This record gives sequence, C-alpha cells and structure tokens, in this order.
Amino acid sequence: MRIIHYCTGIFLLLLVSLCGRGQTRVTDSLLQRVYSAKGQEQQLKAILDLCDEYKSMARDTLDYYSFLAREIAGRTTNKRLKDLAELAVAYDYMRWGWTDSVLFTVAPVIQENDVADPGSRAVYFKASRLKAMSYAMHSRYREALTVLYRIVKEAETYKDTLTLAENTNSIGSIALARNKPREALTWLSGALALTTDAPMHQSIRAAIFVNTAEAYSLLKKTDSADSNIEKGIRIFKETENLYNLAIALQKRSAIFLASGKLEAAESTLKELIALRQQSGDSAVYVDDNLSLIDFYIQTDQLGKAIQYCKNALVTGDLHMSNDGNTKNFTNNINIRLEYYKALAKCYKLNGDDSSYQHMLEQIITAKDSFYHYNSAQAIAELQTNYEVQKKENTIIQQKLDITRKNNRFYAFLGMAVFIAIISGLLFYGYRKKEKYKLNAILEREKLIAAQSVTKAEENERKRIAADLHDNLGAYAASIVSNLDFLSLGQERMQNNKVLHELRNNSQAIVSQLNDTIWALKKEDLSLTAISDRIKIFIQRIQPSYPHIAINVIEAIEKDLALTPSQAFHLFRIMQEAITNSLKHGRAKEISILLESDDTVSGIRISDDGTGIKDTDAMKKEGNGLLNMQKRAKEAGWTIEWHAGLPHGTSVILSPAAK
Repeated sequence: MRIIHYCTGIFLLLLVSLCGRGQTRVTDSLLQRVYSAKGQEQQLKAILDLCDEYKSMARDTLDYYSFLAREIAGRTTNKRLKDLAELAVAYDYMRWGWTDSVLFTVAPVIQENDVADPGSRAVYFKASRLKAMSYAMHSRYREALTVLYRIVKEAETYKDTLTLAENTNSIGSIALARNKPREALTWLSGALALTTDAPMHQSIRAAIFVNTAEAYSLLKKTDSADSNIEKGIRIFKETENLYNLAIALQKRSAIFLASGKLEAAESTLKELIALRQQSGDSAVYVDDNLSLIDFYIQTDQLGKAIQYCKNALVTGDLHMSNDGNTKNFTNNINIRLEYYKALAKCYKLNGDDSSYQHMLEQIITAKDSFYHYNSAQAIAELQTNYEVQKKENTIIQQKLDITRKNNRFYAFLGMAVFIAIISGLLFYGYRKKEKYKLNAILEREKLIAAQSVTKAEENERKRIAADLHDNLGAYAASIVSNLDFLSLGQERMQNNKVLHELRNNSQAIVSQLNDTIWALKKEDLSLTAISDRIKIFIQRIQPSYPHIAINVIEAIEKDLALTPSQAFHLFRIMQEAITNSLKHGRAKEISILLESDDTVSGIRISDDGTGIKDTDAMKKEGNGLLNMQKRAKEAGWTIEWHAGLPHGTSVILSPAAK
C-alpha cells in the first residue's frame, strides 16, 4: 500500500472530520447518539458502538473516537467498558496496519476475560479474533490458525454459532491465501450452514459469499464465482459496510478480468475508487489508482491511462481552498515518481518518443530532487554532529588536564585490581573448562547407555515379534484350521454353536496377533501406514455391519513419522472408537479423517449416531474410554470427545503440544 503524506490545517480538518457527516447512514445515526448522549457512561457506550463500525469509518475519525473512548473509560469503574475501550483502540491500530500495537493491546484483555464466564465471553472472543486477524494481515498464517482453531473449538463448546461461523469463514479465507481453494470451500460451506437470514448474520454471510466466489474463481468455475460475488456485494451495500464492500469490488474486478469481461472490470475499478473517496480513504490507496491505470494499459486504452495519470499528478496548495470542494493533490515526490513511471510506459507503448523522453527527464529530475533533499539533510546533520563533538572534545580535554595529576596513583591501583581480576578469570575459566570436559564425558556415557538400551529394546522387540509369529501365531492358525475341519465333520452335533464361537475367537486371536506384529516388525511408521492398516480392519468387520457406511478420508500432504509404539496405540484407539460407534452409537455413517500438512496434523473419527451427553461421566464409568485416554497419553497425543451438531460423536486425536 502506498501512502500519500500531505500537510493540512490539522485543527480545521480534525474539526471537519469529527463534526461533519459520517460515511454511512449507520455511522451518521451512531454519531447522533454520541452527540445526544447524557452522562459519561451513556456517551461511552455510544462511542463504543460507533467504533464497532470501524471498517466503515474514516481512519482519522476512528483515531479520535477510539482514544476518546479510552480516556472516558479511564474515569469509570466498569471493567467491561474499559476492556471494550481497549478493543476500540486496537481497531484503530488494525486500520493503520500496526500489528505489534494490536497484539500488545489485546493481550491483557484476552488474559483477564475468561471464556467460561458468560459475562466476559463476548469480550474474550472479540479480542481473540482481533489477535488472529492481526496475524493474518501480515501473512503469519500459522499463528493466526492457532488462535482461530482455539476460538472455533471454544465456540462449539459454548454453542456460539455466530462466533463459530465468523471464525470458520476466516479459516477458509486463510486457506485461499495459501492457494488451497478446495480446502477453503469445505470451511466456507460449513460456515454458511451455521448462518441464517437474520440481520445479525448478514455481514458474515456476505463475507462468506465473497470468499466462496474467490475460491470458485481459482477453480475456473466462473458462473459460480459471479453468482456468489454478486450476493456478497448486494449484502455489503445493504448493510453499508464500506471497507468490506471495497474488498469485494476488488475481487469482482479480478473475476471479470479473468473471464475477459473488460468493460465490467473497468466499471468495477471505477466504482471501487469512488467508494474510497466516499469513505475518506482515496488519498491513501494509490494502489487502486495504479491498478486502474495498469488495467487501461493491459487493455490497450493508452489514452485513458495517460489522462488518468495527468489528473493524478495535479499539485496545489494544501492550506488553501478556493471553492470549498475537496481536492486531492499529489505533492509528495515519491508518489509522483510512480505516476511518472506509468506515464513513461504509456508514451513508450503509444510510440510518442518525444513525450517518453520528456517523462524520462522528469523521472531523473524527481530522483535527483529526492536524493538532493536527503543529501542536504544528511550534510546538515553531519555538520551539527561535528560541532557538538568539537565542543564535547574541548570539555573532555579540560577534564583530562584536571585529573592527569591523579592518574599515576589510580594507574597503579588499577593495575593491581586488573591483575587480581585476570587471575580470578583465568582460574574461573580453568574450572569451567574442566567442568565442561566432565559434563561432556558424562553426556557421552549417557548417550552410549541410551543407544545400548535402544538397541537392546529393538532386538527384544524383533525377538518378541518373531516368537509371536512363529509360535503363538502358528498355534492360533492351527486352531482355526482344526476347527474348520472339525466343523465340517461334526455338522450334526449340537455343539456346533460352541465350535463356531471358538472359531471366531481363534480368528480374533490371529487378527490381534497380526496387528501387534505389524507394529513390532517396523522400525518406523507413518500416518499413511495407520490409514492402510485401519482400512484392513474395516474390510474385516464391514460384512457384520452392512447397513453402516464406513469411509476413510486421507488429507495427508506431508506424512507424519511415528514410532512403532505411537502407531500401535493410535491404531488401537481408532479401533476402539470405530467399535463403539458400531455397537453403541446407532450410527448410519462413520467417517475417519487422517490429515497432516505443514500446519496441522490429527485424526478425527465421526459418526451420526445418538451422540454423547456427558463425556466426563462416560470416562468415569467406562474402562474403554479410560484405556483410550491412557493409550493417547503414552503415544504423546491428546484425545477429545465432542458432541456433533445436531447429533453424533467426534473423537479427535492430535499431537500433544511440546
């Protein structure tokens, strides 16, 4: 973003911006509430409601009212109003792009408001979302997603659908920024399903439509992109959300340009620039002007591009107003350089060599002026520093003459102290070096011992696997074979049912042995290996439950390495979760999701059954859930049970934080 710096009569402009008309009917109405408020607390509440519309306010106006809110809040004892005033200041920092200031401001608000307390939950969610959005603005997606995942989890816990939809949409938006449109559509469709046509949901629905349009555009689905972007723009216009409307217009222009609708793209860019002027931000968004100029160049409309550059290069006295109308002047040399370069490009493409040469001279002159200005400032600063240094040297010389007579005594004393210090340092260094050597020897011995233990464990693991396979496995397989033979020969016997049960148990022994040997025989495993193994397990049990659909979904972009012990425990947990859904959940469909990439790894087993009502009570009563918890802890993972919306159960496994 290029920012134009220009001087104005500060008091006059501040008075106009604060006392003049707002940008929308909503902000106008809120400003009237501020002016007509009676009493300090009523005025503060009106200002806070106004600051909630920060995206549709001029930044100077927001700057004034946010800090006014902080000042008034400082004179109250209402903690909630104090926290909301801090969030208003954070909104202001957000509009100026000051990430560090946003994070510094919201940190104590998040810490002091407990999400478990209904009275402070809304403030907590607002502050946490501001933190995530501040990270996302500067492409710090890992930190942003960490905060957003936590908010989504907490919103699910407390059934806050609006917060859930808002932040699920933000996760989808970050997926778009990471160029993952299909992943984005998954999040965005989930966010849209959480909203209704209620007025409080309109802004979030509009944002979801705009993000969905961008996802479809990336997937080359032009019709779907057009439909969704128009829905989003319509709602933003109805709600007069100017900031988000400008973003939506930018995206619509890109969609039109990608589909070859050049006139529509030009019209949208002009509408965007007009909107910037309406919101009072036209002077600071030079990129919008340059985007339109670049569009004219790309579409071979050089005449329009040249005229637009000339209009943008108007200079003037920023302290004077001849007709009372607002004018934008481009006096800053850095900004003028951008338009000069665009003009030079237009003249060159148009074959106007004379104008092109003239513009190159303008560029050189502007650069020389810029460098001359900086050089003059630097020389003046150097001269000032030289004079100051010269005076300081004179004072130092005078002090040196006064103290010279005492230097010999202090020199001898200093030498003695120096020798004592050096001796002490040498002795300390010697002791430290010896201690370091001793620690190194101990560490090496620990490493050798650990390697020996690991090697012994590895050998023992392989021996156990071999013994299980060669001995117990062979016996179990033999039992199955004998029972098959016995069953064939004893069809008329009454104990066929017992034999059949014994045969099933023997087959179960073989299956359990195979699963154990699978983990023991490998030196290292991965999330993909667990997925393959669980598919074998599903194939084995599926015939017993033909009415239940069991699906395995792999979203593994970067495989996660696991130790045999971790893989075995995770596999057993997944078996137990699937078995619980089959036997107790009354589910019609079970989904197993295994995902791993640079940002997140985990396993989710979900069903659409009867669900769970009290997870803590179930864990106290059932050994199965306690065993699953113990296995997860031994594997270094966490396990959580969540009730689905509107029903069903989800078991979520994720690596424990280190």
